[in-house]
Amino acid sequence: PVTPTSPLIGIVDTQIDIGHPEIAGSNIATASGAAVRDFHGTATSTVAAAPANGVGMLGIWPGARALDATVPDGLSISCADSTRAIGQAIRAGAAVINMSYGSPTKCVAEEQQLLRAVQAGAVPVAAAGNEFERGNPLEYPASLAHVITVGAVGPDDKPTGFSNESGAVDLSAPGVGILTAVPGGFDPDATKDGFSFVDGTSFASPMVAAAIAWVRAARPELTPFQAAQVVRLGARDVGEPGYEDGTGFGVLHMPGALTREPPADDPLEPNDDIRYVDGRAFGKPARPLYKGRAKTIAAVADFTEDPVDVYRVKVAAGSRVRLALFPTAGDPDLFVFDSAARSVGESRSLRSSSRRGSATERINVRNRRGRTRTYYVAVGFDSDKQVELFNAGYRLRAR
Repeated sequence: PVTPTSPLIGIVDTQIDIGHPEIAGSNIATASGAAVRDFHGTATSTVAAAPANGVGMLGIWPGARALDATVPDGLSISCADSTRAIGQAIRAGAAVINMSYGSPTKCVAEEQQLLRAVQAGAVPVAAAGNEFERGNPLEYPASLAHVITVGAVGPDDKPTGFSNESGAVDLSAPGVGILTAVPGGFDPDATKDGFSFVDGTSFASPMVAAAIAWVRAARPELTPFQAAQVVRLGARDVGEPGYEDGTGFGVLHMPGALTREPPADDPLEPNDDIRYVDGRAFGKPARPLYKGRAKTIAAVADFTEDPVDVYRVKVAAGSRVRLALFPTAGDPDLFVFDSAARSVGESRSLRSSSRRGSATERINVRNRRGRTRTYYVAVGFDSDKQVELFNAGYRLRAR
């Protein structure tokens, strides 16, 4: 059952019709009193959360708490509008943030805001895009790290002709002939009854967002990362066995999401580069993994969703740290950067270890200076290997 403290679904979209029978008296709210300009926000919100009120339709999680974090124009969502609305959802305490829009141009401010969302415990979810037949471009925010990306399938469980395909797609959901609530003045079909059947990844995405919120309520012992992963990996496999760029790990499957054994957690995210742990991005440095006492951490990496994990280690004057990376899945590699390094992508590493397969990676670093120094330890992949780290797991030990 939905309660006043149930996980909140943030829906970044256009103004909803608060007087619609599926919204009036429901747990769907808006952060704005703006005029309704189109049907999109009303449609995505009700796909996620329309209540069991005897009217029209049911959302994926009926009666869920949802907040329409409003953007002014659904046809042209600017970088600034997206960033501001995501911020609204973060401040409201959203557990999941749905984004049924995209652009082929990456917005740096939007990317940083989504990393703040991850830091706050929210799971970002985005539509893969509807441009497959128009060049199949990478879309943002869907192609950003830490974003659960949703493609669309038809009734035959095959990718639709419009749904974008790439290695960023995590899973898929129905996206053809989806019954939605729409404002009466913007009902796109011939029957002006406040409901319409619509197509698009825009309407597959809120299904997955609602599913993740539902899992977070039903399985409160899971971290936000684990809740997203059981939905992603608990999908029903379709097409060829295993992962495919069109459908990801399969089609949304709530029984699988509610029962799948969770993977290991991925703590200390976001830590995708040095700037996210040295204080530049979030105002204060991340807690050191090591400062003299032995420590082991278990985490995961992913070629698209989380390609690099960076940790701070502090080594006393004249001392050394022994680092060991034990792969538990995939083939991650180990790198160490000096305290002056600014980015793992732009700075040269002090040391690296890139052995094949499941071999342990080892690096020893001695601080020969007369004061304590900070080093940055990165777990990622050597591009020369040409491997993909889908769900690579590891244990990192510093002693």
